[in-house]
Order: sequence, then structure tokens, then C-alpha cells
Amino acid sequence: MSAEITRAKLVKLIDGVGQVSGQGAVYHQQDRGGGLVNRQACDFCVYCLRHPVAGDFCRYACHGAAMQTLSSGEPHYQRCWAGLLCVTVAIAPRGVYRGGVECGGFYAEGEGDEISALVAERLQAVGGMDAVPFLERVRTLREISTSALRGLGLYLLECTFSEGVNSSRVVQKQHERYQRQRQIAEAYATLQSQDMSSPDVLGDTYQLVSYLHRQDREGAMQFVSGYLAKLLLVSRWNLTRLRAHVRVLLAVITSQEILDGMDWAAATRRELMVMARIEKADSVELICSEVAEMVLAHFGRLAADASTGMRLSDRVIAWLQGHYHESATLKAVAVAVGASVSSIAHRLPEETGKTYAQLRLDMRIAEAKRLLAETDLGISEIADTCGFSDQSHFTRLFRSAINLTPGQFRQLLT
Repeated sequence: MSAEITRAKLVKLIDGVGQVSGQGAVYHQQDRGGGLVNRQACDFCVYCLRHPVAGDFCRYACHGAAMQTLSSGEPHYQRCWAGLLCVTVAIAPRGVYRGGVECGGFYAEGEGDEISALVAERLQAVGGMDAVPFLERVRTLREISTSALRGLGLYLLECTFSEGVNSSRVVQKQHERYQRQRQIAEAYATLQSQDMSSPDVLGDTYQLVSYLHRQDREGAMQFVSGYLAKLLLVSRWNLTRLRAHVRVLLAVITSQEILDGMDWAAATRRELMVMARIEKADSVELICSEVAEMVLAHFGRLAADASTGMRLSDRVIAWLQGHYHESATLKAVAVAVGASVSSIAHRLPEETGKTYAQLRLDMRIAEAKRLLAETDLGISEIADTCGFSDQSHFTRLFRSAINLTPGQFRQLLT
């Protein structure tokens, strides 16, 4: 998405918000320049935005709120530096932060008689600014109810989807991840209050797998937050310990999937792919999200197998699992899965967070790690087996992936 197209869409976005809702909206670009404001913005907010000091306050507050929406996948409601109500949504095409859109200039119901005093108090706290021009424009501020502000936030978020500046799929996925993290945090707090220092995580591992075996999606998703909270408790938020517990879970799930009839090679390759993502995760929160999504993916595979089709990303991954060691061009996989090259190029990042080349490389690296760990094959043989052009190419990409050469990785294991 080019900068020119993005700006045109943002102008259309904030103008549309103003025309439909009658509310002022402003876009703050990630860097200092590039701000936009629609015609419905009140005089108070317009003056703030143009003020050499207050304008920076507005921009910083908007970016802080927008980063919250980027992590939560939902609108962020707050009071601005002047004590006024506002709602913010991040602008992040394909998950890359560009800025934030904000609707503001409101005061809560019942604050009308006190709003001038509130603004004056905030201005005095800031200091160094003439309060008179701000107070003269207080009358242009608008009262808003809590329900109306919430509705405005949801409408603003939907507008970013309809105008094509945000992906509803990416935002929804982030919102689901945020909700799971909150559930895990609540379960962890409950465990701490119960002084449960040594929970039976192995027993819980097999209980979780029993949900998967029974295809009990609802039971599994209710159980997984408490299970992950117990893993955090026994691992003491240590990344290495948490990865070790997750590896046990992956091994048990793989064994169960094979017993349930899944092809052995496919099951083990899937385990290696998930473990590769776990190893790359740099926080316990991200590891927990990967585990929860792995459980969801299990039921997603069942649903896909039971229906007439699969998600495009699932079809590509399934094909890659048998062809990642080949040249496996994007054109070849497009023909194999019955989709266009452009569809794959656009859908894979949205559905998996990775490009086709990144997915193929992940599979090659995962298989190379398995061969280094479990066989005596030479480095050049492993490079050829996994589809790398030569040993130096393999070594360079392997080191870039895990910060170790293949030889160092093998030596570390022994």
C-alpha cells in the first residue's frame, strides 16, 4: 500500500466519519508530519492541534492510545491531556503501525457546568500556555454519553475496515489473542490466591489432550487458560522452562494425533513447525498465545477435513509439507492448490503472519534441526535434503534463523 493511496483513504475515512456521525476526527501520522483533521472537529480541538505545545500533547496521547488498540484489537477510550473524552483506533495496514485516528472533544454527561474549571485546572498543571484562547473555545465542546462514545468507537473501527486501511481479519485475530492473554492472567491470579505452588501440569496435559481426542472444542478452550496459567506458575515465567513444558505438550498431542489416524510424517512435521515458532517467541505471553492458537488450529483442521474446503493458507501449508525441499515456487503451489499467485501472496500474511517464502524456510529449518539432532548426516547432505542450494546458503540462513551455525547447533545438542 503506497503512502499516497494510504493518505487518500485516510482523508476519505475521517471525512466519512464526520458526514455520517457528525463528529470530529483527526489522524496523527507516526512521525511528526502528515496530520489530517475533518471539518466536523470542534474549535477547541482545532486550536489544540495547531498550538505549538498542545499539538504535541494531542499527538503523543493519540499514539499512546493507538498502540493500546494495536495490542488489544479494540478501540481505546480515554481522557486527553485536557481531560476530554476521546476514542482512538490504530491505523496498521497488514499489522504495521502507521498512526492513529481519534474522535474527541467530548465531556461526559453531567460535566457541562464543570468543564471550564476542569480544562483550566489541566492548563494550570501544564503551565507555560495562555489559558484564555482555550477557555474561549470550551463552548464548542460536546456532551456525550458512555454508550454513544462506545458506539462511536466501534463505528470508527468498522470504518477502517470498510475503507481498506485495516484488515478485519488481522484485528480480530489480535483481539482474540488479547482476550486469551487476559483470561490467562485472571487464571494465574486465581492460582496465586489459592497458594497452589505445585500444580499437576502433567496430569493437566493429558486432560487437555483428552479434550482434543473427544473433539470437545468448547471444553478445551475453557480449560486451556487455566492450564497455561499453571505452566506459568511452575516455570516461574522463565522462557526456557516454559518451552520445556510446551515441548512435552507438543509430543503428547503428536502421539495422540498419530493414534487418531494422522499420517506420522505430517504429524511430526507439524510439531516441528510449532516448536520452531515457540523457540522464536521472545516472551511468555507470545508462547502462551502460540499454544492457545495451536489448540484452536487442531479444531480448525477437524472442521476443514469435515467440510468441502480448507482455508487457503491451510491448503498451501499442507502442500508445502510434502514439497518444501523442492524448488516449490509460488507459481507451482498456486497451480497445486487451485488459487492465483496474487491471492496467495495477499492471503498468507493475513492468515499466518508470514509470506510464502518465510513459511517454506521455516519448514526447511525445522527439518534441518531434526536431522542435525537425530542423524549423523553431514552438513552438506542436510542442506541438499532440505532444499537449500548449497552448504554456504544453508549455513547463512540457518544462522540467521537461530543465531547458531548448523555445526554449533549440533555441538550444543551433544
